[in-house]
Amino acid sequence: MSDTILITGASAGLGLLAAHDLARHGKHVVLGCRNAAKAKATAEGIRAEIPDARVDIVIIDTASIESVRAAVREIAASNAAPLGGIICNAGIQIVDGIEASVDGHELTFATNHLGHFQLVTGLLDSMSGNGRIIIVASEVHQGPRKSFGFPAPRWDDPARLADPATQLRGGNGRAGRIRYATSKLANVYFTYELARRLGSGGVTANAFDPGLMPETGLARDYPSVVRKGYQLMAPLVSLLPGASTAARSASDLAWLAVSEEVAGTTGKYFSGRREHASAPQSYDTERAARLWEVSEQLVAKKFG
Repeated sequence: MSDTILITGASAGLGLLAAHDLARHGKHVVLGCRNAAKAKATAEGIRAEIPDARVDIVIIDTASIESVRAAVREIAASNAAPLGGIICNAGIQIVDGIEASVDGHELTFATNHLGHFQLVTGLLDSMSGNGRIIIVASEVHQGPRKSFGFPAPRWDDPARLADPATQLRGGNGRAGRIRYATSKLANVYFTYELARRLGSGGVTANAFDPGLMPETGLARDYPSVVRKGYQLMAPLVSLLPGASTAARSASDLAWLAVSEEVAGTTGKYFSGRREHASAPQSYDTERAARLWEVSEQLVAKKFG
C-alpha cells in the first residue's frame, strides 16, 4: 500500500490531530484544507514536531464542485499519487436555518457529502490497489437514543436534500441540526454503496464514528453560552459511553487508516476501533443507490 494519505478538514479539530498522528506513523500526509493560511500553519506545526515529516497541501473546499475538481486534477498529477488512503473528514454543522453553497446546493449536504463523493470518485484511478477510504460519520445518524438527544435524520429523495428550499420536518431552530444528522446518514449510505461497487480484494471503504467530542470545532456556531458550557463539560462528557476526546478519536482514526488488523475490511461501520452496527435504515440499498445516482447528476450538471 502507498504510504500517502489525503485527509480533508485537516487544519482543525479531529483532522488536525489525525494528521499529526499519521505523520508520527511515518505517512506522507496530504492536508486537504479550504484555507491556505491555516493549511500552512498545520504543515509547519507537524514539521516542528516531526522534523522529517513529509507533508503537502492541497486546497479543497468540499462545498464547491469547482474547488474539488481542481484538487482532484492537482492530486492526480502530483507525486502524491498513487494514494494509499483518503480520509473524508471535513464537515460543518449549521445551528440555525439553511444556507446554500456556491453551487446552489444545501450547504451541509454539499460540504459533508457531495464534495467528498466527488473527491473520492474522482480519485479512484489514483488509488493504490489496496488503498483505504474512510468516511467520517457520526452516531447522530442513529437518532436521539444513541446521540445524546441530537435530532434524528429526516431522509428524503437526495435531489430534495440537495435543494436548500426543501423543508425537512422539524422546526424551532432544529433545521440545521436535522440537516447535519441527515448528512451523516448520507455518509454511511455512501460508504456502503462505495464498498459494494469496489468489491473485495482491492480498495476498501469504511465509515468511522469518532464519538461525541465536545471540544472540537463543530460547536463553533453555537451561542457563546453553549460553547462555554461545552468547554467546561468536555472532561466529564468524554467519560460517557459513546463520547471521546478529540485526541483519542484522532488516534483511532489514524489506526483505521494504517493498521494491518483491518487490512481488507470493507463496508463496515467503526466506532473507535470496533465494528458496530449502524442504524437499521442505513442498510437500505435502494436509498444508497439513489444517493449515488443523484450525486453523479449534481456533479455532472455543474459542467454541462
